[in-house]
Amino acid sequence: MESAIIPSSYSVEVSKMPHLLCTSCKAKMQIEIPQHGETFDPIRLIGSAICRQCGTGTGFEIEANTIVYVSGKTSYGSLNTLLSKIVKTLYAEAELCFQSGAPDASTAMCRASIEAALTQANFKGANLYEQIASAKTAGDLDEVEVGLAHASRLITRDAIHRGELISLSDVPSMLSATVRILNKLSPIKS
Repeated sequence: MESAIIPSSYSVEVSKMPHLLCTSCKAKMQIEIPQHGETFDPIRLIGSAICRQCGTGTGFEIEANTIVYVSGKTSYGSLNTLLSKIVKTLYAEAELCFQSGAPDASTAMCRASIEAALTQANFKGANLYEQIASAKTAGDLDEVEVGLAHASRLITRDAIHRGELISLSDVPSMLSATVRILNKLSPIKS
């Protein structure tokens, strides 16, 4: 059995938590929580477990020792398992940021996952705009997906560089759009 360990800065005992499956290779991971003092019973724990088998990050949330959220198991869509570890991990972090109530960070991670997928698919360009145009020219993104990719680019640009706040209620549509774009850019189309 593979384990995902949350590192501790102290020498302490460890409390076992529920099992979690890697969103990429489906390896079983045991989350281990460092104990400080006699007992440690977290009410809510949010994190990202890195699979020791394939190296992909899986976002999770545990409440009262029950897994209540795992990235990739939501209504935003399922990622093609053939996407690279880095792309899947960036997307898992986008979902984790959303679940943590950080909409700006979530959309930034959506954009980062799209940029990584475009770069890995060898779409050239000096910036994200040119990479999206290159993917459109090659026929790998249709008009809708090009529009979604540009929306991700512009929304994140405005949040990061112009101080425009993103509403938490806008993030689920960004996550869904990102899944659609990433799957379209996967090595073998889904």
